[in-house]
Amino acid sequence: MTTFQLPDLARPDAGTTLISEWIVDMRDRQDRAARALLGEWGELSARFHPEAFLRLSCFASADGRVLLSVAQWTSDEAHLAFVREHRAEMVNRIDREIPGIRRPGLVRYRLAHTVVPDNAGDDTTDVIVVARTESEPAPHAARWAEATADRLRAAPHPGMGTAHVFVSEDGAHGLLYAPVTQADGVAGARPYRLLGTVAGPEAGGDGAGPAGGGPAF
Repeated sequence: MTTFQLPDLARPDAGTTLISEWIVDMRDRQDRAARALLGEWGELSARFHPEAFLRLSCFASADGRVLLSVAQWTSDEAHLAFVREHRAEMVNRIDREIPGIRRPGLVRYRLAHTVVPDNAGDDTTDVIVVARTESEPAPHAARWAEATADRLRAAPHPGMGTAHVFVSEDGAHGLLYAPVTQADGVAGARPYRLLGTVAGPEAGGDGAGPAGGGPAF
């Protein structure tokens, strides 16, 4: 199903949110890797209809170096079962086409806080900002998430839409995800633009769609 909007990260059926980066270094490689990733997941969703797969959204960093993937599944167990069978072959095909992609690893997140500013910006924007924390001991991430949510409630960034703050399953990582109409000036955050999404079979999905109404690459 072709979709042209940011994912709903507060949807109640999303038992897990999986966020990962692919470091590709150059804008041309970023575009090619995004096409390949969305194409592969669109085909997998159409062929195998994994009921636990809800949505994959692919974002490009503004500097052209990174792809950010945000995937929603009903559970970690269902995701792990699916990727054990299909991921290696999919990644091998992409790496043959675009060699040298670096993958630091996937983090499994749980939604901790949702912040809706009084004067929320336009949530139909295709730009988000992402900020992270990683630390030991693990409880620091939960404290960071609470403090971040409190700060956004008290003083939201101008043009910010509904923000979501996550803590990783292992408690060691925190992440802020917020749509914005003004990416400049969000301290410690990195801007990304939505390139496309793949909707799961629940939505009747059988493909990947570009963000916006026109070409995303």
